[in-house]
Amino acid sequence: MANPDSNTANMTDYISVGEALKLIAPFKGDKRDVLAFIANADTAFEVIDPRNESTLFKYVLMRISGEPRTAIAH
Repeated sequence: MANPDSNTANMTDYISVGEALKLIAPFKGDKRDVLAFIANADTAFEVIDPRNESTLFKYVLMRISGEPRTAIAH
């Protein structure tokens, strides 16, 4: 019987960058969708191998589109 405290019991299974991207719907600039986009991106980063974070980051940026908003100074 395996020891539940062994290294194999504590190993993390990661998903591929491609699979992680499926968790993130494109963000088209609607402020109502920003929190969901951030939460989904955060989840994607949690389930990939940390060595692939820079690759996932590049693809997440590609999911962002829409009209840029300018700040209005008051």
